[in-house]
Amino acid sequence: MLPNISIALLLLVSSAYTSHICLQSSCSTFNVEADIVFVVDSSNSLDQVSFENIRSFLYSFVSSSTISNVDSQVAIYAYGTVAQTVTSLSGGSNLAALQNAINNTLKYQGSSERNIFQALSKVQAEVSSSSGLRDGDFKKVLVVVSADSWTGNSIIGSSLLQQIQKKFDVILAVGVGIKAIKNQNDQLPKLSTALTNTFYVATMDQLSYASAWISAFSCPGVQVVTQTPGPSTMPTQAPSVSCPVKSLQFDVYIIVDVSNKASPSSFTKMKAAIHDFIAPFTISGSGSQFVLVTTGMDSELYYTAFHNGQTRKDILTAVDNLIQDDVAGQTLNMALIAIQGYLAQYKTNNKLLTYFTSTTDWDVNPTDTLNGYKSNYGLKSVAVQWSSSASQSKLTSLFGADCVNTFSDSQNPGPWIQDKMCKNSFC
Repeated sequence: MLPNISIALLLLVSSAYTSHICLQSSCSTFNVEADIVFVVDSSNSLDQVSFENIRSFLYSFVSSSTISNVDSQVAIYAYGTVAQTVTSLSGGSNLAALQNAINNTLKYQGSSERNIFQALSKVQAEVSSSSGLRDGDFKKVLVVVSADSWTGNSIIGSSLLQQIQKKFDVILAVGVGIKAIKNQNDQLPKLSTALTNTFYVATMDQLSYASAWISAFSCPGVQVVTQTPGPSTMPTQAPSVSCPVKSLQFDVYIIVDVSNKASPSSFTKMKAAIHDFIAPFTISGSGSQFVLVTTGMDSELYYTAFHNGQTRKDILTAVDNLIQDDVAGQTLNMALIAIQGYLAQYKTNNKLLTYFTSTTDWDVNPTDTLNGYKSNYGLKSVAVQWSSSASQSKLTSLFGADCVNTFSDSQNPGPWIQDKMCKNSFC
C-alpha cells in the first residue's frame, strides 16, 4: 500500500490553500453559513470498506459543522447505476436527521456504472428554494466525491454542467484513490468552477484534509481568484548558460518545500528564483513542460495543464501564488509518489526533477523511490539547498555531489540548472 498522501491539483492558489487554509482564515466549520450539496460515488470503484470510509467522512464533516436552517445545511446524493437522493437541504438542516440519513439511507450500490450525469440531473431538478436552497448571503457549494472515471452521458461540456455551474457559487471535486488520480486528472478540474477546485487523496486516512479544504471553500469570499498576468515577452536567459534555453525539450518536475523552515522573506525569494528559472523556456507541446508539487506536512500536486495545452501562464501563476505552511514537515517521498503517474504516462526523453528545499527532515527516506525512478523512467535530478537548515550531506547523498546547488550559491540557481540541462550533465 502507498504511504499516506494528500494531493491537491491546483492552478490559482490565491483561492485554494488546501489543508492549511483554515489556519489562515477566521472562518471554520463551526461558523460557515452555506448550503452544501455532496454528490458521492457509490459504485464498485470503491470497495465496501472504502465506501464506509466515505460514509464516516460525511458523518464527521456534518458533525463538526453547525447545522441549522440559519447556519449550514447539507444535502447528499449518490450515484452508481441509479442516482439516489439521500437527503435534501431542508432535511439536512437538522443534525440528528442528517446523521441518520448518512448512516441508514446512503446505500453502497457496488455497480460498474458511475452515472454522474443522472445524479447531477437530480441535483439540478431538486435543489431549489422549495427543497431548502436559500438566497442572500448563504454560500452555495457543490462537492463531488469521485473514485473513477464516469460512465453514461458525458457531463463535461454539457448544457447540464453549465446550468449546475450557474446554480452554485463554488463546485469542488474530491478524487478518492489511485484510480481517480490516474483516470480523472483531466475530468475533475473541468467539472469545477475553477481549476483550483480539485483535491486528490490516495488513501482514505487523508480524507480529513479534504474535509478542512471543503470547509475553507465554504467560507464567504474564499473563491475570489486573482490571476497574476504572465510576462508578455520571453525573458532573456543568463549569459552563463551555454545553450538557447528556449530550444530545450524537457519534462521538468519541480518539488518545492513549503514548510516554515525558510523565513517568509526567504520563501518569497525562492518563489521568485523558481519563476526566473522557468521563465526563459519555450512552454509548449514541442518545447518544455513543467509539473509543480509542494511538500510540507503533506504533498500537493498542482494542476498546471501538464501535456494538456500548458502555457507559460499556467505554471508561472501557480509558482507565483504558492503559499507557505506555518508548520514544519517534509514528505518528499509522498511528493515523489505523486509524480509517478506522469512519469509512466509521458515518454519524454529528457525528464528532470528539481527539488528546492530548506529542510531535509524527511518523514520517510526517499532514496529507494528516487533511485527507482532513475532506473525505470530515466529521471535525472538536482537539488537546491535554499537554506543552511537543509543538510548538504543528506542532499549530496541523495542527489550526488555535483547535482546540489549549495546554500552559498542558492539565491540564483536558475542558470546553474539550465546549464546542466544544456550539457545534459547530471549525476
